[in-house]
Amino acid sequence: MSDVLVGQENEDPAVGPPPGPAQPHLGWALAGMSTGAGVIHIAMTPIHAGTWQEALGFTAAGWFQLVTAGIVLANRGGKRFYQVVALANLAFIATWLYSRTIGLPFGETPNVAEQVGAIDAACVALQIGVIFVAVRLILAPERRSVGKLAPALCAVAALGLATSVITSPSAANHNHAAKPTGIDALALTIDEDRCDTQFNEAGYWKEAKYLGVDTRWGGTPPAVAGTSTVSADGHDHGTATPSSGSTTTTEPDPYQGRGSPGLDHLVSATSLAATSEVEAAKMVTALSNATQKDYDTWLWWLRNSGTLNHTHAVTAATTTAEDGSGHGGHLGPQPWVAMTDQKQCDRLAKELDEARATALAYPTAKDTQAAGYRLVTGYLPGIAAHWINNSLIDDTFEIDKPEMILYDGNGLDAHVVGLSYYLWHAGDNKPTQGFTGDNDHGHRHLGLCSSKDTGTIIGDSSTSEADCEARGGTKSDGSMGWMSHAWVVPGCESPWGVFSAASPLLDDELPKSSGQDHGHCAGSGVRTRYGMSTSATSTSSSASPAADDDEGATGTTGG
Repeated sequence: MSDVLVGQENEDPAVGPPPGPAQPHLGWALAGMSTGAGVIHIAMTPIHAGTWQEALGFTAAGWFQLVTAGIVLANRGGKRFYQVVALANLAFIATWLYSRTIGLPFGETPNVAEQVGAIDAACVALQIGVIFVAVRLILAPERRSVGKLAPALCAVAALGLATSVITSPSAANHNHAAKPTGIDALALTIDEDRCDTQFNEAGYWKEAKYLGVDTRWGGTPPAVAGTSTVSADGHDHGTATPSSGSTTTTEPDPYQGRGSPGLDHLVSATSLAATSEVEAAKMVTALSNATQKDYDTWLWWLRNSGTLNHTHAVTAATTTAEDGSGHGGHLGPQPWVAMTDQKQCDRLAKELDEARATALAYPTAKDTQAAGYRLVTGYLPGIAAHWINNSLIDDTFEIDKPEMILYDGNGLDAHVVGLSYYLWHAGDNKPTQGFTGDNDHGHRHLGLCSSKDTGTIIGDSSTSEADCEARGGTKSDGSMGWMSHAWVVPGCESPWGVFSAASPLLDDELPKSSGQDHGHCAGSGVRTRYGMSTSATSTSSSASPAADDDEGATGTTGG
């Protein structure tokens, strides 16, 4: 008799009682609340018709709840039926909770948590009531009589509540109040449509996000009237002008204000990094040698001190005072202009594949020497050793004809780590040629000291005229030479961006194993810090057939 309902005997619990005169019972209250919730869902369907997933979900939930009420009022509800009703309404509530805490992955604002409104709160309250009554009817040995008036009053109250909320002003204005507007809406659209995240290492995106580096507009967001400078993701995107520094944070200082000698060394090196190529190299070395705690605190300091350059001057059409010194005037992850056109992303992918194949065609410095290149700059942390082919220098950008190829040491058995393109271009307006997109940034090195005999660089831009002369060199103007890098060699991808002016992976540890391993920057001491595999050679070999040729070439050159 555990499944027998009031007024109905010998019932099949799977299908409910046989037809008969409807007797007032607790199920009537459930029917009223289910009808109220169903009416709300049906009424709100047009507002959520922007995507088929939401429209289908609201319609299905509404009709399920209305049919539930009909079955109950027809006196057809059994134990298994109420189990289904309870589980279904529990699923509806769970979906609602997810949409209000994390955000559904579809809809007008995917992955954005919505605010709780009076309408949805009322609907959830009715569904909780449905679950409570359904469980009571499942567990009760029989439908307990609650009188004729109480169930009817409960049902009427539920319908009255539903009618009140769907006719209220909040229903008319129900538009998910958390919808982003202005620049936040543009940012959301970019994040939905972008197709370029594979071009940079995971470590780049992680560190760029932490530091607040603009990876949507490259530091120059569009001007949107009436828009807050801080978007929903917490980044300061500015308005008509780029942000001049990172957004401050309430995250505590790891050293609680006491600092450390190692941190002070990084802070000092940061201020000097833009003054010359040698100082920039010292900065990369300092980062490489820093403890993880000092490095993490340095990132915290960068984010809070306003020292970090978010705008990356080279995204603009003209140069700035930062151009011509250091390793290109930028430290850390470079700002990035998002790419949302799949055709452009596909084109860039092919171009990078071509650049990668070009680099791997010269696996060692001996190979590049045989192709007419000569060593022009010895190994410097951050930018490696540069081999140049003067016959290729002109005013034309050609992916398969890089003017310079970069290596992990100064010997002929050194391994390739990247490419450098060098264009003649007069004036301070930056060249427009380059890879697809707006992320390969040109920079200049003004006033380098070159040997009169060999043309090799023997002094950086800070070298005085007298000192350069004493070394047997001459100061070069350099204002017409625009350089850009492409870190396309497998295993040597820059954690600061595929086109970054410098790479922290090229530390002072890397040249120590130059010619003694299989290349692919396996000897770098900071691979783990940036989440890169420590088995760079095997990873690169599986990623590119040319890596096998690299290994063979190393064996023939005494590597």
